[in-house]
Amino acid sequence: MKRQIALDTETTGRSDDGTPGDHRIIEIGCVEIIDRKITGRDLQLYIDPERPIDEEATRVHGMTWDMLKGKPRFRDIAPVFIDFIRGAELLIHNAKFDTSFMNREFELMGMHERVTDISTVTDTIDLALKLLPGHQVNLDNLCNLMGVSNKHRTKHGALLDAQLLAEVYLAMTGGQRGFDLTMDTTQVEGPSWQRPQGLKLPMMGVETARHALHVNSMLSLAQGVKFKTEGNVPMGGSHWGPEYDLPYLEKGKEEDKKAYKQRLQAQHQEMLGHLLSAQELEALDQALAADAAAYQEWEDRVLGRTKPATN
Repeated sequence: MKRQIALDTETTGRSDDGTPGDHRIIEIGCVEIIDRKITGRDLQLYIDPERPIDEEATRVHGMTWDMLKGKPRFRDIAPVFIDFIRGAELLIHNAKFDTSFMNREFELMGMHERVTDISTVTDTIDLALKLLPGHQVNLDNLCNLMGVSNKHRTKHGALLDAQLLAEVYLAMTGGQRGFDLTMDTTQVEGPSWQRPQGLKLPMMGVETARHALHVNSMLSLAQGVKFKTEGNVPMGGSHWGPEYDLPYLEKGKEEDKKAYKQRLQAQHQEMLGHLLSAQELEALDQALAADAAAYQEWEDRVLGRTKPATN
């Protein structure tokens, strides 16, 4: 019996040289594979890092220290985690990053074992570079190449990324699979990866303001391009879905720019009212106001309208 664990971590950040430094693990996700079958047994652990989380890291995974305060510390979950991975082959995308953080946590506990003493480690980036030369090997692109749906991956999350990695690994190593170099090299020959029946990926939550900003941006894009024609009516729209379909507004020959802009804004606001709730509209207004204030502050500073602070 061959037991493998697809593993991913999320962290508070990383130091400038890419090492953990003073940063800590905040989430671990593990997905079990036995004899090339995803068993449905997984492990997800949220951890209080006992320190703040860098803003850049929060933008990636969406977690803040306040969200994790009160969760177990790493030394509290270590026995469960080590028991889950001991003796298995760990499949890790960019293994050096995750193993360095795990080793750092073991060191802080006073443990003398390292990850490679507990399990064997396979870096799936190295594997992908060998199997798919000439292609980008980040997880999103591998999902596209292998036909693994990642449409729920709006943010990085350890368990979700571990699930996707498990499927990508099985698809990537699943037998005769190649690329027809006389055709579009982004198209994989053979059937795409089929997710086992009944298996569902965890849905990643999206903050209200972030969702509202996304809808706002998609509407602006939808208004700016003739997407299709219904009857004789040109329509704007988006591949994101039919909810963004709307009549394409062209500038009249005698219409001035201001009047045309007002028509576009009126259409935009009407569509926002259909697509967003009152709470989401309020969050959008607040986010846009914050962006405008930040831009104004930057512009004033660059153009010398404000004097630099002095001690």
